[in-house]
Amino acid sequence: MDGSLKRSDDTALPNHGSAGRTGDASLGFKAASEGTPLPHHGVLEELFGTFASARGVISDFLELLSLECRRAGLALVWMVACGAVAAILFVTAWLGSMAALALWAVSLGIPWATAITVISVANLLAAAIVTYVCLRMSRELLFTATRRQLEAKPNRSEPP
Repeated sequence: MDGSLKRSDDTALPNHGSAGRTGDASLGFKAASEGTPLPHHGVLEELFGTFASARGVISDFLELLSLECRRAGLALVWMVACGAVAAILFVTAWLGSMAALALWAVSLGIPWATAITVISVANLLAAAIVTYVCLRMSRELLFTATRRQLEAKPNRSEPP
């Protein structure tokens, strides 16, 4: 070696003292009895190095976060696309089933107009029931308990 110690970031630290000494001299500082002041620039360099390392860790974390967000966004797009295709396939299967039901009703002697009307009314009734259930469930989206906690109403047991 050239009389200096190497740090992990490949910057050299001056070698102040022998390797056989213990205490502060083994850490790279001269003993206070020798009359030389402690190197203040070494502490600042270490502090700047620590900040640089922290900045690097945060940068790596943010890069990982952005990559995961990009991956999640892509997965979400694929999920929406697959859901749309599945919905289209479900609707066509439902229409085919309703057409088959109408054909079966006609084969039993029911007129075409009556079979199609009954099937349409049954579908409209099912759609109304599902819509009603969705509207009832939408009340749970209002966060009523959270809103009640956030409101600044005094406790009813205490006088105002």
